[in-house]
Amino acid sequence: MNGDYDDLDRALMALPLEEPPAGLRDSILAATVYAPPLESIVLRTWEIVLIGTLLAVGSWLAIVLAQNEALTSQLIGGLQAVVAALAAPTTFLWLACGATVALGASLYNVVPRRVPVRSGHS
Repeated sequence: MNGDYDDLDRALMALPLEEPPAGLRDSILAATVYAPPLESIVLRTWEIVLIGTLLAVGSWLAIVLAQNEALTSQLIGGLQAVVAALAAPTTFLWLACGATVALGASLYNVVPRRVPVRSGHS
């Protein structure tokens, strides 16, 4: 406020305030500043073994599949088809239009305008 109180402001300031409950400050500090640190997430032994086993099996499977010439040629052919489709002018144009719309929608300012609550005089 700028120091010019009108009647409503003076009436609000004249209202008696209720006392806060006893121990409110201490309970807030205990829940925030003095709160015990969160326990870190600790994995059990069987979880670590399971994750390691899954990673080892996945790595082995990736190596075996990469050494299979028939599968590798099919994957490379599929990748070439995707690249060719993305390189087509119409596909590139649609992707550019979609990116432009997404960028425009994210940059559009949707904050509502402020409406004055009361006039400048009482």
